[in-house]
This record gives sequence, C-alpha cells and structure tokens, in this order.
Amino acid sequence: MSGGRVLLTGATGFIGSHLAEVLLAAGYEVGALRRSSSDLRRLAAVQDQLVWINSDDPSWETQLLAWQPGILVHAAWLGGVSAGQRDDWLAQLTNLDFLLRLLELLAQGPLRQVVALGSQAEYGAFEGRVDEAYPPRPTSAYGAVKLAALQVVRTFCETRGLSWQWLRIFAAFGPREDRHWFVSHIITSLLAAEKPLEMTPGEQRYDYSHVRDLAGAVCQVLGAGVQQSGVYNIGANAAISLRELVGIVQELTATQGEVRLGAVPYREGQVMHLEGNSHHFEHVFGPIVRTPLRPALAETIAYWRAEQSL
Repeated sequence: MSGGRVLLTGATGFIGSHLAEVLLAAGYEVGALRRSSSDLRRLAAVQDQLVWINSDDPSWETQLLAWQPGILVHAAWLGGVSAGQRDDWLAQLTNLDFLLRLLELLAQGPLRQVVALGSQAEYGAFEGRVDEAYPPRPTSAYGAVKLAALQVVRTFCETRGLSWQWLRIFAAFGPREDRHWFVSHIITSLLAAEKPLEMTPGEQRYDYSHVRDLAGAVCQVLGAGVQQSGVYNIGANAAISLRELVGIVQELTATQGEVRLGAVPYREGQVMHLEGNSHHFEHVFGPIVRTPLRPALAETIAYWRAEQSL
C-alpha cells in the first residue's frame, strides 16, 4: 500500500530521517512534528517535501487534527541511546505522557493504524538469538518505559479497533548516525588515525542492520490491518563479531590507523551474543530487503569522509 497521510514523529533523528525519505519515496504525504530548536540537517534533501507542525506552537494540536493523518509512525523518543539518559526515570517517563497525548488527539480523526518503534532493550540482558516469544525483562529505565509504551499502544488500539504494530529494533547503522555510536565511532577513529583505537578483543557477536533497510521494513508494515497487529523484531537476522566488523572497516578505509584489540577488558556481565530473529516479521509482511554488509559499510564510510572534509 502507498499513498495517504502519515504522521512521523522523530523525523529529525537518525532513523526518523531515513523513514521520512522512504515514506516520501513510497508516495505517502508525510507530516512531521518538530520543535523550534530542532536541527533539520539530517533532512536537508527532503525537508521541503514534509508538512511541518511545530509542537512549540500553541495551536499545534489544532493544526495536526486539521491535517487528518490516517497512520501514525512513532519514532520519537527522549533519551535512551546515550548511557547518561538510559536510567533517568523521570526523563524516560515523559515519553509515556507524550505518546498518550498524541494517541488521544489522533483518535479524534481518521486514525486507523499505529506503528511504533520499540527496542531490543525491552528484552533486557540476554545471550543468543531472541524472538518475540522471549519474555521481556528490561534492565534499564529506557527498556522498562519502552515496554510500558507497548502496553499503552496495545490497549489503546485494541479498545478502539485500530491496527497496531510494535517493531522491536536491533542495532542499526548508516549515514547520519551519531558519531559516538559504535560503527561510526570505529569509522571516524580509523579515518582520523590520530591515535590507536583501543577496544576489547572483539569476540562479541552483534546484530547490525543498515538504517535504510530498517526504514524500508517499517514502510512494509503500513496499511496492515487489525489482524496483523502485534510485536515484531526487525534486525539483520544475523550476527557478526566486532573483530570481523572492525577488520572490514580497516580494509575499506585503507586506514593507517592502529587497532589495539584486547586493550580494553570486557566489562562485568559483558553480553557476547546479541541477535534478533526477524522470521515472524518476514512471515507476515514478506522479506526484508537487506543491503550486504560491505556496501552498507562503504556507504557509511563515504558519508564520514565527506563530513570530515567539511
């Protein structure tokens, strides 16, 4: 399905900016919430194609209702990625207030579907390959509030006959991600080659998806009916060791930078295998188009080369 009006929250973020591009390319009209202080740099290529609603404007709710979106794609979240915010309970709980306010507002119009981005953090500390039947046991405020938000979405939509999909996202990388995230940290450190890159032995095996593939998978869900409501993992459906990942980046960057594997010890309780099973998603919505790892890394490296040349 394509066409129709989609409200996208979090459009100015890393994943949200790619979602905006994919939704527009699929033929949707995309409305996006922003603040007066929002940085639009990630949306430079498409910002003029979006219908912007400034949530600092006292009339933003009236504007949003007048625009009449039929689908909500909720990608916004305050905190969670940075370590300093993951256990800030008060900050995390503000996400529930905003989500409920948004749902109650949109339900006054033609809303028929809610698609929200969850997180692997809902599962807590696990080892291995996890599917949706694994019992969530979050170990952070971020994961706990994400799980609570799932319950809000589920109950709100089911009591109103709305279609809902909660998409648990595993690690994503690609152009426009924050510099301190693992893949971009490795790339920028090796490109700069200012000092040795010190890390653990790198035997951890994690699940990394290209962000555009993730955005495409979210787009596949749009238009799903009530019978497809539920929780779905989205990931690469494979894991790679960090040692191997760093080796590929070294090769693709042709860097002179030194990597010191084992210079940093594993932290206590280090998770050595973290991978999502996306078979349930693909059974319901079809195969996820996945960019092979090397081209995906090469594209991300090209992005950071261009950024560092500015």
